[in-house]
Amino acid sequence: MNQAIPLKFYDIVDEYSTETEQAVSDAERDALAHYFQLLITRLMNNEEISEQAQADMATEAGINAQRIDEIANFLNQWGNE
Repeated sequence: MNQAIPLKFYDIVDEYSTETEQAVSDAERDALAHYFQLLITRLMNNEEISEQAQADMATEAGINAQRIDEIANFLNQWGNE
């Protein structure tokens, strides 16, 4: 686990992993936590997040770009609960 990423983002990865179609491997956990950190930080700062911004964050975090839409849907559902 990367100590620079707060545990709350790993908690989000755990929740996401229970709802995703593609299983989350142990090797992906740090990258996904980093992606959630980048994405949620932007959301909390009321920054607009374009498709290009999502792709750039996915590249920076090292996640598979195929997860972007599923993560967006997950966060929409999570935010509505």
